[in-house]
Amino acid sequence: MSTLLLTTKNMELSTTKKFKGKPEQLWPLLFNSKMDHKKPCIFLCGLPKPVECRLEDKQKGGGVGNFRECVSDKGIIKQTILEWEPNKKLKFELLETDIYFGPCVDSIVETFEIKIVNDNLTAITRNTNFKLKSNIKLIVSIPMFIGLKTIHHYVFKNWERILLN
Repeated sequence: MSTLLLTTKNMELSTTKKFKGKPEQLWPLLFNSKMDHKKPCIFLCGLPKPVECRLEDKQKGGGVGNFRECVSDKGIIKQTILEWEPNKKLKFELLETDIYFGPCVDSIVETFEIKIVNDNLTAITRNTNFKLKSNIKLIVSIPMFIGLKTIHHYVFKNWERILLN
C-alpha cells in the first residue's frame, strides 16, 4: 500500500509492507541491514542504490540523539534519531549528505512504524516527509517521488529476503 500527499510546503510519501515475522525480527533491520547487489530500478539512471543501513557507532547503540547512516553507491546520508521505541517506532531526520540531491532538499524526516497484524504477520509503514528548495520544487518533485518510492520498495524487498534466510 502506498500513498502520496503533496502540498505547497512539503511532500509526504508512505509505503506499508507486511512481513512474515515478529517485530523483534524486523526491528534490527531498520538500523543494521545490508542490501543485495541488484539495482533498485534499471530505468532510473543515477538513482542512489542503497547498500547498508547502520548506526554510526555500533558500540554506542541506538537511541534518541544518536546517528543512523544510509550508505548508497552515491554517498552517505547521516541522520539524527528523533524517536527510538524498540520493536515499534524509529524516526530520524537528515543531518547531512554528500549525495547529489543534497542541495535540492531543505529537510527529510522519515518514520518507520512496526505493528503486529496477527501471529504470523507484522506490518512496517515507512513515512518519508521531505521539503524541497522552493525554487526547484516543480522540477524535482516528481523524480524525487519516483526515486523515493522505488527505494522504499527495494529496501522492503531486501528485508523480506533477509528474513527468509
